[in-house]
Amino acid sequence: MWIYERYDWMNFTWDKDRISSLAESVSSRIGYLHGRVASLAENDRSGAATEILTQDIVSSFKIEGISLNTDDVRSSVVKRLGVTNAQASGTSTHFMEGVVDMMLDATRNYNVPIDRERLFGWHSSLFPSGRSGAFPITVGAYRKGDVQVISGPMGREKVHYMAPPASDVNDYMEEFMYWFNHSDGVSSIVKSAISHLLFVSIHPFDDGNGRIGRAIADMALAVIDGGRGRFFSMSREIEKEKKDYNAILEKTQRFTPDGNITPWLEWYVGCLGRAVDDSLDILSGILNKSVFWREFSSEKFSDRQRKVLNIYLDGKEAKITAQNWSKFGAVSLDSAIRDIADLVEKGVLTAYPGRVRKVEYAINFVKADRFLKHFSDIRMEEGDRGHYLAATYDGTAVRERISDLDYGQYEEGVRSIEELVHKYLAYLSAN
Repeated sequence: MWIYERYDWMNFTWDKDRISSLAESVSSRIGYLHGRVASLAENDRSGAATEILTQDIVSSFKIEGISLNTDDVRSSVVKRLGVTNAQASGTSTHFMEGVVDMMLDATRNYNVPIDRERLFGWHSSLFPSGRSGAFPITVGAYRKGDVQVISGPMGREKVHYMAPPASDVNDYMEEFMYWFNHSDGVSSIVKSAISHLLFVSIHPFDDGNGRIGRAIADMALAVIDGGRGRFFSMSREIEKEKKDYNAILEKTQRFTPDGNITPWLEWYVGCLGRAVDDSLDILSGILNKSVFWREFSSEKFSDRQRKVLNIYLDGKEAKITAQNWSKFGAVSLDSAIRDIADLVEKGVLTAYPGRVRKVEYAINFVKADRFLKHFSDIRMEEGDRGHYLAATYDGTAVRERISDLDYGQYEEGVRSIEELVHKYLAYLSAN
């Protein structure tokens, strides 16, 4: 029995006390995230918005098995956001600018009711050529044929979901849009979860249902911050948890004869919470990178040094060694050693002690003599998502999740806790 085969199937039930408690916890974390964003300088805030939206778009396509060039996406985001202080090395394309416009329309114009014309416009922006890959599809209109979600080799396919007949799509979509535009009795988080489930279950288009469904879900969440900007990416977290997402979605679409969707809501709200937590980590990295370049603004760097340093500052590579530097800088090992030696002399890098071969280096985000004095009670804590660096900074408690690699090096005595303070809490020096 598919989800839509139940009479009055869009009227779901759930454990309201349980879900309300989970949603309130996530809502408070969203509030904390936006509080941190609000305290940023304009340059840092626009940089964070650019990076989060870029990652959101890349992940939303990746969920569907489509790989985008991140630099090109970032260039289109920078152009559409009108960010003047961001450096984007890619090429902005008309197609990608249309995708960015769709995402911004959903989150900035969250209070504008959705209707067929708006959804058809979004769909057309995803498929400007009228094709999905090599295959022609109906664009800017509801599908005309029946569809199945399947996997496996030809002849041994597994049917994960059978969408409603094409003849029912228009009626279901009218009912869905009325509910979305008038569902003021549920929280934004619950509305986001239900709208996502309803849209992908109706499956109104030949292709692009997941991407548009996630945009609608983001539209519901935009109410929380009044459309001032998205600083967390649900798509990025779903892409990371794709296996669990597919499993709970299939289970909900198959086995909800009583209309109770509590398990789906539990997973969705939990995934949203993890997305917010990840964005807090991303935000810290963006801030630390900004602080680093301000700290060493008076130093002269070669273009190659800037390029490779940014690779590490963006978290694309963890270990700084001469061998890795040679690879990312596309230079000989001798040139890489000279680059690193110059940065050590400038105080930008410090070698880990006790290494003779394959020496590793740490980035000095800020200078110790005027930074560490603000901290007290520095300690390592275990949390529900790994290990956290905790401390008191000028009387205020601070806490940041650290990578498993850094924690392992801390445990081995390779990295001191003070070095981790420099890496993960440097952004505090900008306050």
